[in-house]
Amino acid sequence: MRKKFLSNLGLLLMLNVLVKPLYILGIDAEVQNRVGQEEYGIYFALLNLSFIFNILIDLGINNFNNRNIARNEKLLGKHFPKLFSAKALLALIYASVTLVSGLVLGYESGAFRMLGVLVFNQILVSLILFARSNLTALHLFERDGIISVADRGLLIVFCSILLFTEVTGGHFEIIWFVYLQTLSYALTLIASVLMLGKKAGRFRWNFDYVFSLHIFKKSLPYALLILSGSLYNRVDGIMLEKLTEQGSYHAGVYAQGFRFYEAACMFAFLFAVLLLPMFARMIKEGTEVRPVTELSSRILLGAGVAAAIIFIWHSGWLLRWRYVDVTDDAVHAFSALMIGFIGVCMFYIYGTLMTANGNLRTLNYISFGGLSVNLLLNFFLIPKYGAVGAAFTTMVTQIFAGAAQLAFVVRHFRFGFNYRMTGQFVLFALLFAGLNIGLGDWVEDPALRFAAAVGGGAVLLILTGTLRVRQIATFIKTE
Repeated sequence: MRKKFLSNLGLLLMLNVLVKPLYILGIDAEVQNRVGQEEYGIYFALLNLSFIFNILIDLGINNFNNRNIARNEKLLGKHFPKLFSAKALLALIYASVTLVSGLVLGYESGAFRMLGVLVFNQILVSLILFARSNLTALHLFERDGIISVADRGLLIVFCSILLFTEVTGGHFEIIWFVYLQTLSYALTLIASVLMLGKKAGRFRWNFDYVFSLHIFKKSLPYALLILSGSLYNRVDGIMLEKLTEQGSYHAGVYAQGFRFYEAACMFAFLFAVLLLPMFARMIKEGTEVRPVTELSSRILLGAGVAAAIIFIWHSGWLLRWRYVDVTDDAVHAFSALMIGFIGVCMFYIYGTLMTANGNLRTLNYISFGGLSVNLLLNFFLIPKYGAVGAAFTTMVTQIFAGAAQLAFVVRHFRFGFNYRMTGQFVLFALLFAGLNIGLGDWVEDPALRFAAAVGGGAVLLILTGTLRVRQIATFIKTE
């Protein structure tokens, strides 16, 4: 199982490294350059609004399904039609709530129509994630890896035709971007269902009220967790657009750094996709989870700390390399977001373990605590500091939630405080920060300086023992 975990993690990372950076840097960023800060800022705020309530399409179904099928694969053919039918009805509730929210927030007709398409896109995404939850539960990680990048791959192709050819005479509109997302998600959903094939049974409408109600009641704590997480991850863009003068512009400034932050979160999420069914099965079988938890911490948290340090020193160069209009606020906001990424890494390790172990009540207390901190800081900081205030709030919220989850896991699973690993992380952070300071004095070319920082970080992770190659090798050999 361990060997399979690492090999499939490697496959997922390889596919996503090939596709998602190309989409983020080549397509999404170019769209913002073409349409401008304000128009993209409106899209960004509407996109965040469409994200906030998308848990209503799921209400914990994907999590229930992943854990359930991982434990008993024979249930897939029986449950798939029932769960798919339930999600279709929930999609109507989600669409109604989100569109009503758009009306309450006072979006004009053009923005409201865009919100409608974005809502439909979120429904397609939720159905894709449902199909993927079955693929990972069945340990069909290769197929899941393909689906994980299919929508972005299609978007790269479709958008490239409009952005980098003369088909539209150099003109591009943000609504075209939204429609191309719809097409890409629809094709990906069809492919994911086909990949399940006969394992999902014959598809038919089969809404079972009693069965669905049982799942909703059982999954309500998980649904509340996702809702609170969505709020404190996505409300920033909406509040920026509504609480500041020239709100759309400030939302666009925030989106420049948030794009890279979100991309990093996508890579971290890959760990959770693989870890959740693995932790669930190990806990059921009574297998010790500490080795997997520690290895995941060394890999993901090591990468998170390295990324935070790199972008503290190189965020300005990276943003100015890719965007036409970059302000100091965008640079500072980006740096703060990437420090917050460390907290995201903690969540995808320790929060996933807590989810697999059924500690959802504690997770909800932590999440709602984070939401309270987030809303309070946002209301105070956004009107004064705009994008920088929103980014600082995200940083504080993520670190707070991640640290709380780490503390619970260490205590609940009786891991004990790992002084050695903590010392290795501290040593790495200090040495790597010093290296970046030195590179600023020694290397003039910013691209070369950035490349040297990335390479130096990888070397230091190994030299300080933060990332232990021997531990990985032993882990692979131990079945």
